[in-house]
Amino acid sequence: MISDLVQYRDGLRMGEPLSLTEASIEARRGAGFVWLSLHEPDPEEMEQVASAFELPPLAVKDGLEGHQRPKLEEHGDCVFAVVKSVNYDGSTMEMSLGELDIFIGPSYVVIAGHSASKIIVGTRTRLDERPPIGALGPMAVLWAAFDSVIDDDERVLDMLSDQGELIEQSVFEGELDQSEPIYQHRRLVDRVTRSVHPLLAILDTLERGEPVETPEALHPFLRDVADHARRLTEELAQLSGRLDGLLNANLARVTVRQNVIVQKVSAWAAIAAAPTIIAGIYGMNFRYFPELDWPLGYPLAIAIMIAAVL
Repeated sequence: MISDLVQYRDGLRMGEPLSLTEASIEARRGAGFVWLSLHEPDPEEMEQVASAFELPPLAVKDGLEGHQRPKLEEHGDCVFAVVKSVNYDGSTMEMSLGELDIFIGPSYVVIAGHSASKIIVGTRTRLDERPPIGALGPMAVLWAAFDSVIDDDERVLDMLSDQGELIEQSVFEGELDQSEPIYQHRRLVDRVTRSVHPLLAILDTLERGEPVETPEALHPFLRDVADHARRLTEELAQLSGRLDGLLNANLARVTVRQNVIVQKVSAWAAIAAAPTIIAGIYGMNFRYFPELDWPLGYPLAIAIMIAAVL
């Protein structure tokens, strides 16, 4: 479904929405660039958009298939980029990945979002708030998309760090095994890392301007996003290392608790051994026991058992 179809001129968003035919005409005129965003597009709708803007078939095929790794490709005068976003609910601790398929031509930008509507809104907001950057052309959309993704991932990292501290507290203050929560938390961190780390290579390519050419004035903004992405990657690696150490500490504490339990069981077994031996001897039903005829034989045996236990 087409969620937004407008034109940008000199970095400013024109007020009136366009039809697909009008957008195609404006894109051929080359005055500014046309912005088209789609939410969960179906094949028929994507085919109409591809025909209107003459999108490269291979890139369109990748976009329809979804589940692509973050990447940057050049198809003639069209640049195709895949960006992953992270959707995380801190209350339920459930995470899913969204995907942005971005087609950038000389005078158009087509964004197909799969479970990534929030990132599309963030990208558009950044363009609207920074007209001088938008005036640099369609490639500015990549900066806005990456900046929106990194900012959202930083928010997710903050929540994961807070929850990691709660798990750490449970390990050292609680008595229950925390291996499963730690492992599940580590999986969440790894999923965020897999969505962020490939962006470093893409941003490096955009900074260099090879093979995908970007406006020189856009390079400082791309470097700023790249710095944020590197810092985020380092923080994710640190959190992952902390969770590894926490898992080892948890296993050590579990082992210690098991050893204590074994020691207690062994101690009680040793305590019970002496009266068991005495009771076993008297239970063999031999006729000639000197104590059998003693009036104090039974109390004496019980007294010996108690003394042995003590």
